[in-house]
Amino acid sequence: MEIKISSIKEKDKMIIKELKIEKLVYKGLGLGFENSNPVFVSNSVPGDVLDVQVISTRRQVSFAKIEEIIKSSPRRIEPDCEVFGKCGGCDWLNISYDDQLKYKQKIVEEIFQNIEIAKINKIIASGKEPYRNKSFFPVAKKDGKPITGMFESRSHNVVPHKKCSLQPPLFDDICEKVISYIEASKMQVYNERNHSGNIRHIGIRYAEKTNEIIVILVTRNRKIPFSRQLERILLEAYPNIVGIIQNINPEKTNVILGDDEKILFGRDFIYEQIGKIKLKLNYKSFFQVNTKQAEKMYEFVKQIVSEDSNVIDAFCGVGSIGLYFSGKAAKVIGLENNVKAVQNAKENAKLNKIDNCEFVAGYVETELPKILKNNEIDTIIFDPPRKGLEQKTIDNIPSDIKKIVYISCDPMTQVRDIKLMMEKGFIPKEMQPLDMFPHTYHIENIIILER
Repeated sequence: MEIKISSIKEKDKMIIKELKIEKLVYKGLGLGFENSNPVFVSNSVPGDVLDVQVISTRRQVSFAKIEEIIKSSPRRIEPDCEVFGKCGGCDWLNISYDDQLKYKQKIVEEIFQNIEIAKINKIIASGKEPYRNKSFFPVAKKDGKPITGMFESRSHNVVPHKKCSLQPPLFDDICEKVISYIEASKMQVYNERNHSGNIRHIGIRYAEKTNEIIVILVTRNRKIPFSRQLERILLEAYPNIVGIIQNINPEKTNVILGDDEKILFGRDFIYEQIGKIKLKLNYKSFFQVNTKQAEKMYEFVKQIVSEDSNVIDAFCGVGSIGLYFSGKAAKVIGLENNVKAVQNAKENAKLNKIDNCEFVAGYVETELPKILKNNEIDTIIFDPPRKGLEQKTIDNIPSDIKKIVYISCDPMTQVRDIKLMMEKGFIPKEMQPLDMFPHTYHIENIIILER
C-alpha cells in the first residue's frame, strides 16, 4: 500500500505537500488544513492545491508561503504586476475583481456571524480603475542608486515597480522624476538601520475632481539641495501641482511624517469636491483614500441620519461626512484630535457657507463626554482608526443616545465594539460593507445601531 507523506523536511525547510486551500480569511490569507490543523498561506486562492513552506507554527496554527502550485484554482488569474507576491501593496491581484467582492462579502459576514443584524446589504463595489488619491513611498538604495516603491510584505525592504494598479499613473511618473533629481543632486538616502542620510519618503496627494496635486518630500534634516531645480522639473511635467512640501522628520521612527515642515512651492493643501461640498485638505489631514467610494459612503450615511437630528461626528477629520449631510441635520458637532484637520474643517464650513456645523479639537476619549453634557445629542457617528474605540468611550455613551453609525476600516475591532454597545442596549439594525480598498483584503464596514 502506498503511504502519502503530507509533510516533509527538505534542507531545514518544513514543506507541506498538496495542501488544498478551502477559503480566504480576514488579512487576505488562504486557509487549508494539515491533519486538521489550520495553515494560513499568503497569495493563495480557494481551490489551489499547493506545496507550501511553513514559516512559523504556534499552538498547532501554521503560517506558510507557496513553494509550488500543484494545481491552480479556476479562480486564480494572472496578476497584472511584475512584483505581485513580493510587494506588500496588494493581496488579491491574482483574483478577479468580481470574485474579490464575493470573498469580502463572505469574510465580513463570517466576522459578524454571531451577531444578529436585521439587514445585511451587498458590498458596494469600487471598480477596477486605480483609486488611491494619496500614497507615501519609502526611498532606499539598491546597487548604489536611489530607488522607491513599496515595502515588501512583512519587511522594510523596498520593492520598486514599473506600474502600480492601485494609483493613477502620474504617481509613478512623479516618483521617477523625484528619484532622478535625488540621484543628480547627490542627495543622501536615509538609512533606517543607522539613522543616517536624508531623504526618507516621497508623498503624493491628488484631488480627483479639481486635478490638484501636492508633492511631499520627507527628510531627516532641513537641508535639501537644488530645490528650485526640482520645482522646475515637476512643474514643467505637471503644471497642476499646487504645492511642494518638505516635511522634516528627524526621529528614529517608523512614523512617516514629522512636525516640522517647509513649503518649497505653492501651498500645503489641495481642494477636492465630494458631491456639492468643496473641501480644503491639508497634506497631513485624514481623508478617505478612495474618493469615489467616499462619496458613496457619505451618501449612505446621509440617508441614515434622521431629519433635524443633532449629531456628533467623532473622528471627523476635515469635517467631510458631517458637512455632506449637514443640510439634513439640525446641528453637527465634529470632534477630531488633528489640529490642522479641525482648522480645515472650520474653513470648509465657511467655504460651503454652512452654519450648523461646529468643530472641536481634542481626543474623543476626553472631549466626547463634555460635548454630550452640554448639548442635546441623539445620534453619534464613530469613524475611528483601525484600533477601534476605547472602552471608556463606549462606557460614556449616555442612555438618551438613540442611534449610532459606526464606520470602520477594521471589522475585527468593530465587532468587538459592537458587542460592547449591545450590552448597553443597542441593537444592530443594518450592515453595509464597502470596497474602499480594491485588490487588498481591507474592508470598510458600516453598522447602524439603535435603541
